Amino acid sequence: MSTSAERIRLVKYSILQTTLAPSILCDIFVFIYFFRHWRKEIINAPHYHVTLCLLIVSFIQKTTDIIFHLYYLRWGIVILPTYSFCVTWNWLNYSLYCVNLDLVTWCCIERHLFVFHSHLMKKKLALIVFHYLPLTVCLIYTPLFYLHFVFFPDQCTNSWDYSLLYCGGPCYLYSDRLLGTFDWLFHCGTPILIIFFANLLLFQRILWQKLRRQRRVRWKRHRRLILQLAFISILFLIFASPAVIVGCIQLLWLPTFLYDVQNDYFYYVGCFINQLLPFVIVSSLPKLNQDIQRKFAHLRRRLCGRLRVQPLVTLTMADINYGTAARAFPRVTR
Repeated sequence: MSTSAERIRLVKYSILQTTLAPSILCDIFVFIYFFRHWRKEIINAPHYHVTLCLLIVSFIQKTTDIIFHLYYLRWGIVILPTYSFCVTWNWLNYSLYCVNLDLVTWCCIERHLFVFHSHLMKKKLALIVFHYLPLTVCLIYTPLFYLHFVFFPDQCTNSWDYSLLYCGGPCYLYSDRLLGTFDWLFHCGTPILIIFFANLLLFQRILWQKLRRQRRVRWKRHRRLILQLAFISILFLIFASPAVIVGCIQLLWLPTFLYDVQNDYFYYVGCFINQLLPFVIVSSLPKLNQDIQRKFAHLRRRLCGRLRVQPLVTLTMADINYGTAARAFPRVTR
C-alpha cells in the first residue's frame, strides 16, 4: 500500500474513532431517558417506537460493524481473516444499514398518519395494521434477504480478500448483475427517494392547512414529531444520498463513474449516520435536553465546589491587642 493511501486511511480512522465515544455516550443518555419515561414515551407514544428501534439498530452497528471498520482502517486487514467472519460482517453491514433506511422510510410515511389522521391511529386495529406490522417488516425483511444471498448464494461462491474492506463484498454483487441492480435500487435508492418526497409532501400539507387556517390539526402537539422527522431525514439524505446517486449511475449508465471517490469517500461518509443519529434524536427531545443540561450543571457545580479556601487560624481581638497573633496561612480543603 502506498504511503499516501495509508495516510488517508489513518486520517479516516482518527475521525471515526474520535466521534465513536461521544456517540455511544449520547446513546446511553437517550436509552436512560426512554427507560425512565418508559410509560409516557414508549407505551403511550407509539410514534416513538420507530425512533427507539433506530437508536437500538444504530447502537448495534456501532458496537459491531463500526468497530470492525475501525480495526481495518488502523491496520489495513480485517480483524479476523476467516470465511465465517467475512460473511457475518457483510451480513451485519448490509442488514443493519438497510434496516435503518427502511425504518426512516416508514417513519416518513407513518408521520402523515399520526399528524393528519391521529384519530385513526388511536384505534387498536389501525395501530396493528399501520404501525406494528410495517415496523416488524422493516426489522426482519432485509436481514432475511441478506441472510440468504450472503450466507447461501445461489449462483456463485464467496471468495474473500482479507486485505480489503468488508473482505471485498459478497459474490452475488459481481456475478449476478440483475440481483445486484435490484438490491441497490430497491434497498438503497428507493428508500432515499421516498424519504425525500414524503418529507416534501408532509411540509406541503402542513403549509397548505396553515394557509387555509384549518384547526383540526393541533400543530403544537405534533411539532416535536415533525421536527424530529425533519432532523433524522436530513441526516440520512445528506450522508446517504451521494453514495446512492453515484451507485445508481454506475449500475444503469457508467460503471466507472466516480469509482474511486465512491469507494474511498462516499461509502465512508455513510458511517457518520450512526455517529450523529443519537445527537439528532437528543436535539428533538426537549425534556432530555433539559435533563442533560441539569446533569452537566450539577457536575460543574460539584467540580467547582471541591476547591475552596479557608483560613487556618482565626484571629481574635485579644491576640491583636497583645501582639501574640499567629500567622494565618490559607489552606485548601477538598
